[in-house]
Amino acid sequence: MLFSLTVCNLPADHSIPYSDPMDTLKYRDPDDELLEDWHHNMNSMSFMDVYDPLEPFNREVFVFNRQLDRYFLEPVMQLYETVTPFFVRIGIAHFFQNLKEVSTLMNNLLQFEGERAVKSVGRLFINSTLGIFGFFDPAESMGLPHQRNEFGNTLAKYGVGPGPYLVVPVIGPFSLRDVSGLVVDLAAEDYIDFLGVPSQVFSEPELFAIYGINYRYTVPMSYDDFSSPFSYDIIRFLYTKRRELEVGVNK
Repeated sequence: MLFSLTVCNLPADHSIPYSDPMDTLKYRDPDDELLEDWHHNMNSMSFMDVYDPLEPFNREVFVFNRQLDRYFLEPVMQLYETVTPFFVRIGIAHFFQNLKEVSTLMNNLLQFEGERAVKSVGRLFINSTLGIFGFFDPAESMGLPHQRNEFGNTLAKYGVGPGPYLVVPVIGPFSLRDVSGLVVDLAAEDYIDFLGVPSQVFSEPELFAIYGINYRYTVPMSYDDFSSPFSYDIIRFLYTKRRELEVGVNK
């Protein structure tokens, strides 16, 4: 009864002071926090900026390529490695690499790289004969390693810039200059038709399938290697910097 007596002795116009402790708490919207973190991360990654005016389209293709690689191409690669002996896989890789020596020779000549052109001729002759149509690479052990040269490098040598960044369906990251160079290289290989193979690759489904499987097999990257919210930005940056280095070496 002490409490009630004390209250009764207070003046009639006096009320007990009271404030809701919840009013003193400060809330932070987690979405705002995430947005702030995102802006901070993007600002810290500004050095990775690449000329990418088609970014919305490229990101859609990137997602498609990642899903295709994860759920189709990688299982095919696992099956390929399971049922095909290692020496067969390496032989197929050497065979298609030997065919690429044709466009490499063409680009060495266009760039007036006489020494490298001679080496390309040597590789073609040695691997197409001693190497049994390119299934083996004895030229490598003779001091003639494969040095790929592309029409994209030729364009760069004559001052053509990379242009906008592109993500090509199935194939992956490119620049406008390099995808144009790829088209020219493939057209040249088809026109020259070394050993009669390039024309058959694109006309016979079985050979085209082997060509495509080998192409993916010789690409060391997997999209799962970049498990990051910024995987698109990272791959774009790495591709661009790698091509800058390659073009610099070939100049």
